[in-house]
Amino acid sequence: MKTALVAVAAVVLAVVHPVAAQAQSDDPAQWVNPFVGTQPGGPDHGTGGGAGNNFPGADVPFGMVQWSPDTVTRQHGGYHYPDNRIKGFSLTHLSGAGCSTYQDIPVMPFVGEVTTSPATDPARYVSTFSHANESATPGYYGVTLDSGTEVELTVTQRTGVARLTYPGGAASTLLVNTSGSIAGTDDAEVTIGTNTISGWATSGRFCGADHRYRVYFHAQFDQPFASFGTWKNGAVTPGKTAERGGSGVRDTGDAPKTVEQKRTLAAQDTTVSGPGSGAYVTFDDPDVTMRVGLSFVSIDGAKRNLRAENVGKSFDAVHAAARKAWNDRLGQVQVTGGTDAQRTTFYTALYHSLLQPNVFSDADGRYPGFDGRIHTAERGHAVYTNFSGWDVYRSEMQLLSLLAPKESSDMVRSMMLFAEQGGSWDRWTVANGYTGVMVGDPYHVMVSSAYAFGAKDFDASKALLLMLRGATQPTQGYEERPGLTEYLDLGYVPVGARNVWGPPATTLEYTSADFAIAELARRLGDGATWQAFTKRAQYWQNLYNPGTGYLQARNRDGSFVEPFAPGNPDTWVEGNAAQYTWMVPYNARGLFTAMGGDAKVRERLDFFFSKLNAGPHEPHAFLGNEPIMHTLWLYNWAGAPDKTQAVVRKAVDELFGPGPDGLMGNDDLGQMSSWYVWAALGLYPVIPGRAELVVNSPLFPQVTITRPGGKPIVIKASGEGKHVSSLALDGRAQTRTWLPESFVANGGTLEFGLSATPTSWGTAPTDAPPSFRDGEIAQQSYVEPGRLVLPAGGSGTVTIGAQDFSGRGGKVTWTAQPPAGITLTPASGEVTVPPGDKAGQTVTVEVAANAPEQTHRVPVLFGNGQRSTISVLVADPGSLRAAFNNIGTSPDDDQAIGNFDGGGWSYSRKALAEQGLSPGAAVQSDGITYTWPTSPVGEPDNVNATGQTVTVDGTGTKLGLLGSGAGGRSSGRLTITYADGTTQTADVGFSDWALGGNPSTPPSFDNRIVATTPYRNNTSGEAQQLKVFVFATAPITVEAKPIRSVTLPASVTGGTFHVFAIGLA
Repeated sequence: MKTALVAVAAVVLAVVHPVAAQAQSDDPAQWVNPFVGTQPGGPDHGTGGGAGNNFPGADVPFGMVQWSPDTVTRQHGGYHYPDNRIKGFSLTHLSGAGCSTYQDIPVMPFVGEVTTSPATDPARYVSTFSHANESATPGYYGVTLDSGTEVELTVTQRTGVARLTYPGGAASTLLVNTSGSIAGTDDAEVTIGTNTISGWATSGRFCGADHRYRVYFHAQFDQPFASFGTWKNGAVTPGKTAERGGSGVRDTGDAPKTVEQKRTLAAQDTTVSGPGSGAYVTFDDPDVTMRVGLSFVSIDGAKRNLRAENVGKSFDAVHAAARKAWNDRLGQVQVTGGTDAQRTTFYTALYHSLLQPNVFSDADGRYPGFDGRIHTAERGHAVYTNFSGWDVYRSEMQLLSLLAPKESSDMVRSMMLFAEQGGSWDRWTVANGYTGVMVGDPYHVMVSSAYAFGAKDFDASKALLLMLRGATQPTQGYEERPGLTEYLDLGYVPVGARNVWGPPATTLEYTSADFAIAELARRLGDGATWQAFTKRAQYWQNLYNPGTGYLQARNRDGSFVEPFAPGNPDTWVEGNAAQYTWMVPYNARGLFTAMGGDAKVRERLDFFFSKLNAGPHEPHAFLGNEPIMHTLWLYNWAGAPDKTQAVVRKAVDELFGPGPDGLMGNDDLGQMSSWYVWAALGLYPVIPGRAELVVNSPLFPQVTITRPGGKPIVIKASGEGKHVSSLALDGRAQTRTWLPESFVANGGTLEFGLSATPTSWGTAPTDAPPSFRDGEIAQQSYVEPGRLVLPAGGSGTVTIGAQDFSGRGGKVTWTAQPPAGITLTPASGEVTVPPGDKAGQTVTVEVAANAPEQTHRVPVLFGNGQRSTISVLVADPGSLRAAFNNIGTSPDDDQAIGNFDGGGWSYSRKALAEQGLSPGAAVQSDGITYTWPTSPVGEPDNVNATGQTVTVDGTGTKLGLLGSGAGGRSSGRLTITYADGTTQTADVGFSDWALGGNPSTPPSFDNRIVATTPYRNNTSGEAQQLKVFVFATAPITVEAKPIRSVTLPASVTGGTFHVFAIGLA
């Protein structure tokens, strides 16, 4: 067996550093490197780490079993390439998720006797290894541990085979850690037979969701056990044949992916001592073969799967069959030319695209449904699960539908079954339960896109009816579309909507889903549904603020949330306004018209792509995450296809690679990899629910795509360079920068002419891809600015106007309804809007001398039925109250109104008051008196520091801040300006308001705890029992002379830096 392992290792080395000039058409698997994505390839932007989070172990396309090593160091795929410690080989994994789950039933060979419990002494049973003694290819994983034991793994769809070679001379032991799931187990059981081990584990909690599943296994060995025993918690019982007990919940260090999920600091070491149970066995013969069946139905189901797929076959035969399964799939895309690194990157991306979703039904068709009952799949079909909806709807479902229409049709059937059984469509399914992870209604896009790309073996009319149910009325139990009532009433989801994470991002996800619903309805001849949902698809216009040129968050009263910064991720989902503004993939022309035309759009895109993976805090591209993955092709609509060609190639070359660090963001069950596959082909499915392909330039001289029941697609390229000089479809020249749906349906040959320099090809307006503008509103009204800060007796101006979307221009009337104490001149008017432009009327706003210090709202009603609001904060400009820009507190009966941390969490006003922090209350720390903000409910009550200068009129010897950090501890430098013009700087910091989820952690930066509340509020309306704190900084020594102002940190390290009060003594 050592010879076999060395031979496979040589193959893997050849994958990492291939030497062949051409891929062999019968073995494209040789180009796959399963280690890609197992090491961070980019910075951690807080969305799940900077690695692909892939696993390197054995799997077959869409297989139920993913048998892979798990390292001690945490990485969500289970394997962290820089770590040399393996803690087990578990049977289930997700490929590239931003949270941890599965990693169920880890087994671990151990050389020696089990003398301490693996639950309470886990480090003893870890083994080190070297990558020099490790190998992985599609369908196979092998390693020689430093203990001397060789481990080889291969799989069928629902089973696996392990070939273990112990060194001899000491006990040859195998641990089966039934409670070892990465997120912990609520319960687990194991039973030992003569040469079998069976059991199950109940786990879940994906991304912190209230989600559970149960997985069963049955393992058979080629020899009887020499000895055996079990462990539970700290006790080891030799000779015992059964054990039961869970491990409890384990912290998986997940990034926040739901509105309810708390933020905590992730532990790095996953071998934590604690409760748990499992079994161990020993062997007389050190050469051991283990066969294991998996099932989500029962132990008998696992046995039947084993009998159906893995009886009488040698390890090598199963391995060969797995390799053939991969070659059959990978061979559907035959690549000619390119460098070795490009081939490896491409075929590895294709491999990762085909790992998941996974078969969920047993060989006899049985599976557990979303109603908790056991069902049987229709004959000839399988049920699938593990749908990373928010991610894979963008390009992976399209790729799978093109290459595997039968399996993709079954995936759609599966989503439909789950929606019927549970009453709603999920967003991100793991096993047979709702997780609610991420936002939107992505399965609708998946279904519509699958149909458009040829996966049609499902009841599309029934699918449409199921879609309409959750898209038109709130669902019971699991809430399919949080904020739906407001979305239907206002045309957008407002800030403060209950249970909504990122209202404007959620709105845009709903509009894409609605467009996909409209397209499926159109294909089925349902004109009424098409018309209604096409109109809803244009609700993106309700987020467009003509005053700034961005899509923005809006309040219920129609006003845009201010102050506004394009790079601020608050109110968004893993991104910001600069990134999400482009998320109108079906109506680029409407968006570009609003932005002022193609020339301005090109300038904005140039600035946007000056950084490719900037993360969610900068107004640049964040290609390490999904929402903007289509944006590189938008230049095609703007008359600059050469820029699409350049930026796509730059992303392909710089952000992806053939080594372990070859992914710069979570692969998200293959979505990132599918993006690479499309980009390398020179085509991309930008428009949701449709099959047009938008062109860039191909990476390889020739690619041939074969698919079941369809004619081949052949892509050829001649010439050198990344720019397109010509394009012909089936010999007919074209300058259009896109391909019609008929190309996907009928196949054909594309011939690209390439150039090293940009050309004029495809630059005419008629060459742009289609935009779908039915249902648009003609003009969008606005108020700019939407918020004024004025002193009592003061005045200011705003502009009330409208932006034309139609290209035809028009007139818009408006009327204001100011409250007592506020006067507008004029109070009504009419604006004439030029075609494709905006126009406004200047209005004077006056505040009465006796107006109270608070926010006064002036409703503005427009003749086209739209509405907005002018918010007038009566306060002294330059005061701390004027600088407040964050609502950090909320009443317990209206929790959705607060959003302290940008993730939907806020302090409870009631709990704070019980600690002495009621509006206007004085609180002391180190002799400094602070005044708690008097802001009414729903108004900003703290400043998220970005360099604001706050007037401080006083003299003292020490100064301090009252506040906390969010999303981690935060620090920066403030500047004190004295009345004589001199300045002083000081470094300041705040601890995380939850102390990273561990209230016993001492505060950082010498902070003083001023108040502690036992819980915090959430936009879902459900408070969380987690202690949160308000801190005072250690006193800053200042000169005893008059102070004019304090400038808060402009640049903050760590999380966000929030100030409720400034004190001087």
